[in-house]
Amino acid sequence: MQTSTRFDMTENRSQNISYGFFFFMSFLVWLIATVIIRLWGHTFFIAENNLSMGGSFLFSLLCLPLLAYGLFRWKKVQPYQRRDAAICLAIPGMLLDVVTTYFFALVYPNVLPTADGAYGAWLLWGYALVLITGFITGQKSRSSAV
Repeated sequence: MQTSTRFDMTENRSQNISYGFFFFMSFLVWLIATVIIRLWGHTFFIAENNLSMGGSFLFSLLCLPLLAYGLFRWKKVQPYQRRDAAICLAIPGMLLDVVTTYFFALVYPNVLPTADGAYGAWLLWGYALVLITGFITGQKSRSSAV
C-alpha cells in the first residue's frame, strides 16, 4: 500500500487549470445562446406559455451541468479546482448578459418585450446551475483534503 506524502498532495494541488480556456468557453456559449435566441427565440421563448418556459428551464437543467462537467473532465480539472473553473465559466457570460438584459428589446427584436423578466430568471437559473455543478463536483475532494 502506497501512502501519499505531503509533497505529493502539494504537487497535485499546484497543477494549474487553464482559466483562459474557461473564460473563452463562457464567451463562446454566451455568443451561441445569444445568436440562437436572437434568431429563433420567438419560437420557443414565450413567457406566457408555461410549457415553453418549462421546457427552456428543463433544457438548461439537463444540458448546462453536463456541459460544465464535460468541460471539467475534458481539461482534466481536479475536483478541488472545479469551483474556480465554474466561476470562470459563469462570470464572463454574466457580465455580457448585463448588456443583453438591459437592451433586451434591441438585442432580441423577435422576442416579445414582456419576456424580459422570464429571460432574466432563465439567465439566473442557468448561471446558478453552472456554479452549483462546480461546487457539487468539487465538494467531495474539498472535505477529504482537509
